[in-house]
Amino acid sequence: MLGASMSSLRATAILKTDIGGSTALFRALSAQDLTALLAAHREMITRVSVAHDGRIVKPEGDGFWIVFPSVTAAALAAMTMQEELRLSNSKGHDRVAMRITITLGDVLHQEGALVGDAVVLATRIEAITPLEEIYLSAGAWRAVSRGEVRTALVDSFTFKGFPWAIPVYRIEQTHRTRTIEGQYIVVTDLQGFSTVIKSASMLEVEKTLDGLHELVAGVCREFDGTIRVSQGDSYYVTFPEALLALAAVDRLARQWRATGGPCALKLAMHKGALRTFRDFLYSRDLWVAVSLERTIPRHARRQPRVSHLACAARSGRHGEWDARVQRVEVRTTSRYLEGVEISHLTGV
Repeated sequence: MLGASMSSLRATAILKTDIGGSTALFRALSAQDLTALLAAHREMITRVSVAHDGRIVKPEGDGFWIVFPSVTAAALAAMTMQEELRLSNSKGHDRVAMRITITLGDVLHQEGALVGDAVVLATRIEAITPLEEIYLSAGAWRAVSRGEVRTALVDSFTFKGFPWAIPVYRIEQTHRTRTIEGQYIVVTDLQGFSTVIKSASMLEVEKTLDGLHELVAGVCREFDGTIRVSQGDSYYVTFPEALLALAAVDRLARQWRATGGPCALKLAMHKGALRTFRDFLYSRDLWVAVSLERTIPRHARRQPRVSHLACAARSGRHGEWDARVQRVEVRTTSRYLEGVEISHLTGV
């Protein structure tokens, strides 16, 4: 029996993940939304782990225990996971923030469980790891490739069950601008909402914002959209295809009108590229979409506005949209709209 146990004892790089503030986040979601969020999160964790030769040993609540063939592989996987979470929201949900710890040591692999000091240490270090950071034990730090991963000493800590102070290191994650091409960018804004909230009750304001979020999130789930940024009563959402974007805009306009909310919902769409750096989103095409939204006249909630690039639907290959996307003449001083053909979507 002893021999069988010893044969399962091997040096292992362990990566542990944990979603921060998950209790409050999960309570605010419906069962459907929570299921979708957790499924998307697990898909990302699994995909990134496999790409770096990692293997999920077991899920633990909203976190995962994952083993890798090397600390460097674990570190690169951890950096990719954090970068993906920073780049975009989950589909139709608030962004998930996560902490990650990596340790190295002799571990007993037994019936899907991990046993050893490196396992316990991962849990101890997790307790001091801030959200969106990656912390390493001293053993993991010594084994990681300095050429591929930059690190810095955090401090030495005394943890329960360990009689000596243990140095803990953090990975200095490199953030690079990412360009996302070929996106159909939709900008939403509640017309005059800042004026409404001056006279509305807190309950009415909350009801309006909750209703808008539920509507935008639902449309994103149905039409494969991604909420890139939400700022109060405004959303920046992207869709991968023209048909999906036009159907989403149509649905948003119709459903918002049906709610009888206190404000008109203004919608603008433009096709182009986005640039992301950490949580910052920018690009000329995004500014075109924002400028386009500002050209929509008051009380024009029934005519969502789109730019010429998003109107590839007029090529005669997209059925009903060919007739419903109609060009309009707009006076604007925005330099971002110079030379841009503008249309509106009729029949909503």
